[in-house]
Amino acid sequence: MLRRDERRQAMLPTRLAGVAALLLAAAPAAQAAESAVLLAATAPGYAPGMVIDPQERLRLPDGASVTLLLRSGQMLKLRGPLETSLDRAEPARPNGSAAALAEAFRLRGVDATAIGGTRAAALGKRMQRAAAEVSVELERSGTWCVAPTDTLWLMRPVGGPAEFGLRRRGSLRRLAWPPGAARVEWPGDLPIEDGDSFDVLADGQVRATLTFRLRTGATGQEPTEIAQGVLLGCHAQHEAALRRLARAHLPPDLWLSTERGRTPTYAPGERIGLTAMADADGWLYCVTTQSDGAAIAVFPASAAGGARLAAGVPASLPGDRHGIALPAGPRGVQRVQCWLADRDAGPDLPDALRGAAVGRLPDGLAPTLDTIFAGMAGQVARASLDIRVD
Repeated sequence: MLRRDERRQAMLPTRLAGVAALLLAAAPAAQAAESAVLLAATAPGYAPGMVIDPQERLRLPDGASVTLLLRSGQMLKLRGPLETSLDRAEPARPNGSAAALAEAFRLRGVDATAIGGTRAAALGKRMQRAAAEVSVELERSGTWCVAPTDTLWLMRPVGGPAEFGLRRRGSLRRLAWPPGAARVEWPGDLPIEDGDSFDVLADGQVRATLTFRLRTGATGQEPTEIAQGVLLGCHAQHEAALRRLARAHLPPDLWLSTERGRTPTYAPGERIGLTAMADADGWLYCVTTQSDGAAIAVFPASAAGGARLAAGVPASLPGDRHGIALPAGPRGVQRVQCWLADRDAGPDLPDALRGAAVGRLPDGLAPTLDTIFAGMAGQVARASLDIRVD
């Protein structure tokens, strides 16, 4: 019987050097634009985990943003309005760094920022690859990335049959769980090659398809490992880590617009439709101040209980459950202000905002809200919009 370390080595093919050579040959040239992973966005149509190819057009409305995680683990933030692609940037220093890309985009008139500069690749904790474990759910199709030092575990489905089979290219390998075992290690006599797919069989039926990518050249840096894993197609495996990375290193961002854009004009009494989108989960609060000084709580209509806003999901304001109809006020400039808190801020807001049915706010309250939110514990993002009423 093979010892544990021998089984682990048998899990991977002996031609790792050849696989590494193939992966390197398929990689883009050092000076060519590479695909990136979308880490966070306030632009409709973009969601964390998306892979942005070099030739793909990025279309961002005015004020909206995307933050990209590069293969190197560095981060690049782009803010609209823009319509461009990664391969349009021609860095003066073509080293693939976020700083060089940001500089090249700025020369083209794009609002671009390198998050953390040249040190961004060092963000995050050191990863102990030798101790990494990869757990695979047998009845969930997907792609998993494994490295030579990883231990691959197969999780036993709850209430499933006692015996499963793994089928690859017509060859079937049966699996059985010892009594009480919740998982078993990948069979040592079943090697995995890069790109291999296995059908999971139970009761003669295909329950799922498992695909594996071999990861070589581990850097030990979490952002780099996450980026490379997602770019290899291992989305579900890195989804939670991608969210943690965004929360740890990006301040929340909030985007606000109307159905007529960010410089709209409405007639007095006309209904205004707002859209808000954040790159982090939070609680949203909005107030409008008309040209005559009247201030009204827009969203939620009562701050009691807060109003959750999910990251990466555009929200129409007023919505069905929260908010009030937002009419254009008297002629002049009407301002809408919104704040996104990382917790329910209702208990910390003035009583006038926490009533069961909020109407016009007391005079002088709206101008103090910026200070109130700034003094709260935690992170708060702010966005405002000026609407012309004529």
